[in-house]
Amino acid sequence: MSETDAALLTWVRGYVAEASREKNLDAFVAEVDAAILAETPELASNPVLVAELHASTKAQFHVFLSLLEREKQELLLPPQAVDLALSIARRQLELGVLLKVYRVAAAAVWEFFARVAAAVPAGGPDRTDVLVYLWGHGGTWINEAIEQLITVFADEREATLHGALARRTETVHALLRGDPVPVDTATSDLGHPVRGPQTALVLWTDDGDSAEAVTSLQGLATALATAAGGTAVSIPAGRREVWAWITGRVAPDVSTMREVVDAASGQIEPHVAVGQTAAGAAGFRQSHREAIAAQRLAVRSPSAGRLTAHAEHELACLVAGDDAGVRTLIGRELGGLAGAEKGLDRLRETVATFLRHGGSVDLTASQLIVHKNTVRYRLAQAEDLIGHPLTERRTEIAVALECLGPLTEPPAV
Repeated sequence: MSETDAALLTWVRGYVAEASREKNLDAFVAEVDAAILAETPELASNPVLVAELHASTKAQFHVFLSLLEREKQELLLPPQAVDLALSIARRQLELGVLLKVYRVAAAAVWEFFARVAAAVPAGGPDRTDVLVYLWGHGGTWINEAIEQLITVFADEREATLHGALARRTETVHALLRGDPVPVDTATSDLGHPVRGPQTALVLWTDDGDSAEAVTSLQGLATALATAAGGTAVSIPAGRREVWAWITGRVAPDVSTMREVVDAASGQIEPHVAVGQTAAGAAGFRQSHREAIAAQRLAVRSPSAGRLTAHAEHELACLVAGDDAGVRTLIGRELGGLAGAEKGLDRLRETVATFLRHGGSVDLTASQLIVHKNTVRYRLAQAEDLIGHPLTERRTEIAVALECLGPLTEPPAV
């Protein structure tokens, strides 16, 4: 081994140790995935796909680093990368979406490695040698990953193009696209009355084997339909995600559904987002869009319960896709009430309850089980923090309060 090779290998060992630290893994994922999501709205609009992308990128970089010291680096594709490819296929997205993920990733990784090489200190190995080494391994990794995942994608699409599941899946996506599918044909293909009221569900979990998770989630969808006195149709939408629609004579009761979800037991912890009930093929689409919006809100909130209903959070769902806009709204409307100081949660709860009950101190005190004077004192504190009476901009304050939790961190005020 030459002196140059020895210096490069020593540097690589040090780089692997540093880059493998959790904060540095997360920084790599944030940079690469930001580039990918900016170019793939199909992924960016779905919080589950975003989470699967983060898991895939982090797992691949971690394995890549563990093998980087080897002169010839073989591909050990982690299961998280396979999960993402399967989820893209099951949503009937095109292969081009998967290829774009890796094409954009390749450009982002090149820029990342170029900065790493440029930061090599004087006295270290030649910076060009460092970049050639990193990209020689990284470029090979990405190219071989693409080859394997194309096969994974093709096999999954082939499997979903045959049989009853294929017909259901194709009909569901046709309805969601707004294709002119005759109602009778859709009803026959789905085994589900499409003319009646439709309540869409999105069920997902982060736990368990994918096949087991899908089976459990489909069983939960059936249980929710039974509790509502109706029936359900469902399709797998990802490795651990199911889309379902309930129909029956009456709209499902959210409180009853929440009880069913909270009582669910097994190897997974399920989460459910529920759209509002609407009739026919148009209702099928509309309720699903609302369930996806409720899911997006739930994923953003670490304190969310197992069931999130669009009907209970409609205003927050409408703005949940615009982080920057929501943070501006919160900072403008809540002022100091949006801070992280101890005791502010109690003030926010009091204000939210007060606004929900039409500005009634009596009803707020009854709901919170506190004295009316305590409510008045808290409201006065909140008004001082906001900077104006709660009678002004009541709707905006209520929406800002509802959005604050899902953003997980108070904005700078």
